[in-house]
Amino acid sequence: MDSNKIVLNTLVFDAEHNNGLAQPDMLQKVADFGIKTIEVRREYFKDITAETTAVKENNAKLGLTVFYSVPEKIFTDTGDLNPELSSYFEEAKTMGVSAVKMNIGNFTGFNDAILAGLSEVLSSGIQLNVENDQTEQNGSSKNIINFLEAAQEKNLDIKFVFDLGNWRFVDENEQSVANAINKYVRYIHVKNVTQENGKTSVVALDKGIINWQSTLKYLPTNVPVALEYPATNAEIQHGIDLLVKY
Repeated sequence: MDSNKIVLNTLVFDAEHNNGLAQPDMLQKVADFGIKTIEVRREYFKDITAETTAVKENNAKLGLTVFYSVPEKIFTDTGDLNPELSSYFEEAKTMGVSAVKMNIGNFTGFNDAILAGLSEVLSSGIQLNVENDQTEQNGSSKNIINFLEAAQEKNLDIKFVFDLGNWRFVDENEQSVANAINKYVRYIHVKNVTQENGKTSVVALDKGIINWQSTLKYLPTNVPVALEYPATNAEIQHGIDLLVKY
């Protein structure tokens, strides 16, 4: 795999984040690994106004591509468009982000107000993608494909972030889903999992039960691929090496 396709999601620096490392300072760490794309996490910001500005300022000399992970839902519990959606995109603009990732939420269909709101944020030039999380609502392939097909019918440019490790949390097989959903995939998250005593846990790429190499063969080869799991510096480098050798 071309190293230029590899992304580091700031979850890899989770321990350092917990010890006080600010997310804008993680850009330099990503660059030090020779990686050119970072995915920042909204929940990692403590002062979102100051830190989103700092991301832009710190990146002025680094020139990284920036993705934005927003752990919120596009649709509210009542099926309306999240009223904060435009705010998330304003944050993305501040940072110079090229793609935003969210969860679907309770999608019940499109109406004129929803279509207008989505068209407005999509006209920003920033991609909007949805991801499979570890819940039934946002993580089941049936719900995701239903939404992506409906979005395609409305000519909305919303695509998919395939999280390779999350399917096991909703009792689905990642290879089967990959085969069914690959035409929508615009970005991939890689991790692995263990399953013991009925509990599924995230682990490093080469430590779990998922055959990630075989799964990637069912997915597009021309899209970014992110490491997304807590790791030490040595584990991050090992994960990068595994992807480069793939």
